[in-house]
Amino acid sequence: MVRYLENSIENMRDIGGYKSSLGNRVKLGSLIRSNLPRDLSNNDISILNKMGINTVIDLRSQEEIRTNRSVFENNKNFLVYHIGIDVGKDIPATEKLVVKSYMDMLNLQEKIKKIFDILCDNEKVLYFCNAGKDRTGVVTALILKLLQVKEEDIIEDYVVTKELMKAILNKYANYNNKILNIITPKKIYMEEFLKEFKIKYSSIENYLNIIGIKDNTIKKIRMKYIE
Repeated sequence: MVRYLENSIENMRDIGGYKSSLGNRVKLGSLIRSNLPRDLSNNDISILNKMGINTVIDLRSQEEIRTNRSVFENNKNFLVYHIGIDVGKDIPATEKLVVKSYMDMLNLQEKIKKIFDILCDNEKVLYFCNAGKDRTGVVTALILKLLQVKEEDIIEDYVVTKELMKAILNKYANYNNKILNIITPKKIYMEEFLKEFKIKYSSIENYLNIIGIKDNTIKKIRMKYIE
């Protein structure tokens, strides 16, 4: 079940609450995914403060950050990490290339490793890209896989963005149906990504080991975010 935050950001939501394969649950209020938070009301900030969210991961490129700064920049209450994922920020030419871009993100090993190091070192984290669907979607899938969430729930969480960002995606595509069809999150995109991930890496543990995440770090992250 998807858990929304009652604030002014369209695609900001809690990825907690999903059951793990062992019957436990991902902690609520610890991992928040979002689209770009350009503006937050005082009430929005109060909600995050009450949740104890003070660590922020901006997945966007430096160029994107210069063009559209998030509300967290220069806010002393938040520690912001800039990861700089360039893959996935542009519109793929075809639908088939959407999943390819997702797989290509996995090759940014140092950057993906940095994300999981941050998760290991902090208790509560908010992360985002522009629309909160592609780069954020891939990172969310990896996190939920690590936390042993079922694939159907990972797919469900991904597809929710379709409705939350419907108006914005329409405007971004300038109502061009071809572009809109490509950029709209679809079940098949995440299904194919998870399938290709399994073929190439076998397991999330194996992938994380490849990029330099040790087994003890994997264990620590699970202990932090599963209850």
